Amino acid sequence: MEKKPTPRAVALLPVAVFLVLYLVLWLVLGIFLLLYEMYQVAREYTRSAQLDREIKMGFYQIPIVVSFLVALLVACLQNRGVSFDEKLELMGQGIGDKNIVTMILIFLVAGIFVGVTGRSSAEAVAYFLLSIAPVKLAVAVLFVVACFVSMAMGTSVGTITLIMPIALEVAQASGFDTALCTGSVVGGAMFGDNLSMISDTTIASTRTQDCVMTDKFRVNCLIVVPAAIVVLGVYVFQGLSVSAPPQTETIEWIKVLPYLIVLGTAVAGMNVMLVLMLGIVSTGLVGFLTGMSFFDWFGAMGSGITGMGELIIITLLAGGMLELIRYNGG
Repeated sequence: MEKKPTPRAVALLPVAVFLVLYLVLWLVLGIFLLLYEMYQVAREYTRSAQLDREIKMGFYQIPIVVSFLVALLVACLQNRGVSFDEKLELMGQGIGDKNIVTMILIFLVAGIFVGVTGRSSAEAVAYFLLSIAPVKLAVAVLFVVACFVSMAMGTSVGTITLIMPIALEVAQASGFDTALCTGSVVGGAMFGDNLSMISDTTIASTRTQDCVMTDKFRVNCLIVVPAAIVVLGVYVFQGLSVSAPPQTETIEWIKVLPYLIVLGTAVAGMNVMLVLMLGIVSTGLVGFLTGMSFFDWFGAMGSGITGMGELIIITLLAGGMLELIRYNGG
C-alpha cells in the first residue's frame, strides 16, 4: 500500500502563486486602467474609445496558461530531496489520471460536436426553444434544460459545451443579456453535475470518503435544490421585465434534429462520449442533406478541436501540478 504523504501547508504554495498571478494581478491591472480612464475623463471631460478597449483587455492580460506554468515551476522547485526526473514522472502520473484523460476526451469530442453543428444549428435550436416556451421565460428554460441534461450526462463541462451555443443565440433573439443566459447554463450545469449519480467527481468522492452515493445525493439535495428554486424564481422575475421581440424567424427543423437526438439520449442516461459521438454523426448526416461537403465536415471537426486547445493544455498542466502538490503533502 502506498504511503500517504505527510500534510504540509507549504505544498499549497503553487496554488497561491497561480491565484495571485491570475486573479489578483488581473483585478489590480483592470482597476488601475479603470481609475486611469476616470482621471482622463475628469481632466478632458471626454471618454476615450481606446481607453475603453484597454480596460476590457486589461482584465484579460494575464494568460491563464502562463499562470499555470509559473505555478508548476514553483511546484517543481519544492521538495529538493526529489530529483527533477522523479518530478517529471510524478507529473506524468497526474496527467495520466483517469479523470484527466476522461476530461480531455470529453473536450475533444465536445469541440468536434460544436464545430460540426455550427452557428446555423444553434440558431435553429434557439428559435425552436423560443417557439415552444414564452420568450420571457427563455432564461429560466435554459436553466432547467441545463440542470436535467447535466444530471443525466454526469458532466458540467459537456453540458456547457452542448447548451452554450444555444444560449448565445437565445440571448440575441430574445433580448436577454448574454451574460445572464450564459450564467443560467453554467449554473444549471453545475447543479446537475452535483446531483448526478454517474458523475466522475461524485463517484470519486464517495469512494474515497467511504460513503454511500445515495446519502451524498440526499445531502446535496438539501444544499442545492433550495438554491436552484430561488435562482429559478429570480430568472422568471427578471424575464417579466423584458420586452421580447415577436418571433419572426422560420425554424429549420432538420437542423434541430441533432440537438434533439443529443438531448434525448443524454436525458435517457447514455454515456456522455456516446451521446456526443451520436451527435457528431447525426450532424454530419444533416449537413450532407443541407449541402455540406465531406471536406467541410472534416474541416469543421478540426476547427472545433483547435478551439479546445487552450482548455486541454490547462487541464494537462493542472493534472501535473496537482500531483506534485499531493506528493509534497498538499
